[in-house]
Amino acid sequence: MPQTLDSNLLDPKYLEENLGSFHDATGLHIEAINNEGETFSVPGNFERSEFCKYIRSQPCGEKKCMDSYKRASMEAAKWEEPYFFRCHAGLVIWAVPIMIRGVSIGSIICGQVLMWEPDHFFFQELKKLNAGIDNFEWLKNMACKLEVVSPSRSQAAADMLFVVVNHIVKRNINSLEEIAATRQQQQQIRQEIEERKKKNIPDLDNYDDYLKKERKLLRYIRMGDRTRANQTLQSLLTDLHTRTVGDLETVKVRILELATLSSRAAVEGGANAERIMGLLKDFNREIEGEGFERVEKYFYKIQSIVETFLEGMFTLADKKHIAIVKSARDFIMENYALPLTVNDVAQHLFISPSHLSRLFREELDCTINDYLTRVRVEQAVEIMKKPEFSVAQVSKAVGFKNQSYFCKVFRKYIGVTPLTYKNSLY
Repeated sequence: MPQTLDSNLLDPKYLEENLGSFHDATGLHIEAINNEGETFSVPGNFERSEFCKYIRSQPCGEKKCMDSYKRASMEAAKWEEPYFFRCHAGLVIWAVPIMIRGVSIGSIICGQVLMWEPDHFFFQELKKLNAGIDNFEWLKNMACKLEVVSPSRSQAAADMLFVVVNHIVKRNINSLEEIAATRQQQQQIRQEIEERKKKNIPDLDNYDDYLKKERKLLRYIRMGDRTRANQTLQSLLTDLHTRTVGDLETVKVRILELATLSSRAAVEGGANAERIMGLLKDFNREIEGEGFERVEKYFYKIQSIVETFLEGMFTLADKKHIAIVKSARDFIMENYALPLTVNDVAQHLFISPSHLSRLFREELDCTINDYLTRVRVEQAVEIMKKPEFSVAQVSKAVGFKNQSYFCKVFRKYIGVTPLTYKNSLY
């Protein structure tokens, strides 16, 4: 029984569909083999030529064909490109390797053709290669019926098949990564639930608690704090998982909401609005169009898009510039409570204040002081959750020297005064 490929590595149905389309477009025989030369798929069950069927019917014929395929597959894998060869019976065939992360799992065999019209010298060679055949005259007649494919057409077909196979492999690698990420998501949720049980942390009592954590996530996204954004998102998804008890429709609605809110937070944090809105449109189309059967798949998708949004907040082509802006943001995040100036940040990075200011405007579409103010306000919102802190204490804790100025800035960003916001929490 031929050994097939692991369906986790290649989707058999997708493989057959694509190879079948290649056959329909070229008319060439095609089959998929494993590393031992065993055929595990002939798309559409297209039959081999009468020549090949007769060769395989001879004593040891199948084994000789498998040995030819095995050697060709090894050569194709070694060079990682199509490999042309003549099989033991004299036909022209080429092998296209199937490589998953640099490891060969088989090949696609194509051809079983001639490159020139049969002549006297060909038949002499054919007889020599197939000594011991029961009926050589019949084999000779079958050889005359084989398709003649020019070298240039053969090369073009091999190149086209190479592109098709690489497309199939790339698609399946993405699927493998998605499967692994989904499994990891399941483990993370289970681990967090266990941790909450150990610490006696209660589940969410109402939707207001969920929204509070959601707002925290959006603050971290606006500040570009990837670590805390990812941690908060994971905790938020665990809450969603336990609260919805696997209700896919509710999960879907919440995920779409979260993607929209995250996209706006990313734009407010400096990401390009046109690009982010395009990503959001594609995300919504995928979520609405796909009927996911597990909540973890939705969770994987939202984690991926939020990570993409965060990456979109650093879009400079020059990696050196990206590093400078990121280092400046990190320094501000760590020292926002101090009386920071543009000169302080620039001096820490050993660059001129004007150069740093220009990079901030180009990358984040805001000044350094604008970003510092945004961080301070976001941190103030976090501190206000602790009832023991007064507005004056919060103002001082986040680096504002003047309480009235703090109230003015807070209202500009949040929409209400600090005192009004604080009173709404209790």
